[in-house]
Amino acid sequence: MRLVPLAMLACAAFASACAVAPKSGPDASAVRAVESAGPYIMRPLDVGTVTALEVAGAAAEAAAAAAEKLEAARPLHGQAIRAGDLVQITIWEAVNGGLFSAAGESGPRSIALPPQRVDGAGFIDAPYAGRLRAAGRTPAQLSDALVRALDGKAIQPQAIAAVLESPGAHVTVIGDAAARPGRVPLAGVGERLLDVVAAAGGVKTPAHDAMLRLTRAGRSAAARYDRVLREPTQNVAVRPGDTVALTAEPRSYAVFGAALRPVLTPFPRARVTLAEAISAAGGLDDQRAEPESVFLFRDEPAAPALGLGEGPRQVVYNLDLTRPEAFFLARRFEMRDDDVIYVANAPITDLQKVLSAVGAALSPATRTVGLAGGL
Repeated sequence: MRLVPLAMLACAAFASACAVAPKSGPDASAVRAVESAGPYIMRPLDVGTVTALEVAGAAAEAAAAAAEKLEAARPLHGQAIRAGDLVQITIWEAVNGGLFSAAGESGPRSIALPPQRVDGAGFIDAPYAGRLRAAGRTPAQLSDALVRALDGKAIQPQAIAAVLESPGAHVTVIGDAAARPGRVPLAGVGERLLDVVAAAGGVKTPAHDAMLRLTRAGRSAAARYDRVLREPTQNVAVRPGDTVALTAEPRSYAVFGAALRPVLTPFPRARVTLAEAISAAGGLDDQRAEPESVFLFRDEPAAPALGLGEGPRQVVYNLDLTRPEAFFLARRFEMRDDDVIYVANAPITDLQKVLSAVGAALSPATRTVGLAGGL
């Protein structure tokens, strides 16, 4: 008869433990119980899904590469003269005794005009040639224009124009990842992004954590700095007046649930696979994890290959590690910024927690009954 109260107490403790058993997240069945019209879409992480993601990723990178070129035609060689530039002009004549040459045979047949600043309207003045437009022309084009203006006035004239200084021919480098932010002057020899970054001292952060944004004439495009390093097409030619922003934007992913070490992990390099991400968290906890219920939560952009329809969708990928081939798939699946990995508990884990809680609840009662029985 003394066992009846004990049994009733056990039942009450079991019911209470079932209600309050702690969990690290939803059950695997709750994650899978979603329809296509629900808040997210379930996709098994199989060969077809991984292949589709690789194809979609390559297409997205190609499209981004085209958008990030920012009219990057051929590099500028022989930079165009700008208002405010300091220009030096030298004029030669074929024989002595002309407008710009000495009378004697032994005298000079050339003259260097005093350097002059291109005015705000873009013009300079030259003797006997008058007012010439300089802004927008290369030094060679300005020389040709001067020769045409002197034709019939000087004796077979030749001219060379040179830019002594160009305050406007620069690229501005800014951002917390730039080693030496400031203005980088351009020499007009076809400088590209990496030339400007190098002139500014490079980046202070790891290449995979730095974001490079190029702004030109109200348009801008961005790319990871490590991508510019490995893809020559992204190392576009710069133009005077461009702004290059180098900012530190590290990426990370989170691991929850029955992993050995659930943690928020920064990307150690540019590309991290799902296998590496799970390994960095210590792998699955043998005592708690359900290996067929490894889930990855992601905001996925529209990808026809995945059948996601128009616009971005929230997708949950399910990796089944009870299948040996899943490890190969995990090596091919690339992580993205803000991905969340969740490892569900095995059903037996909840039962173990309940039994442990019941045992803890019954232990004082058992001691009390035993003590009472001994009296």
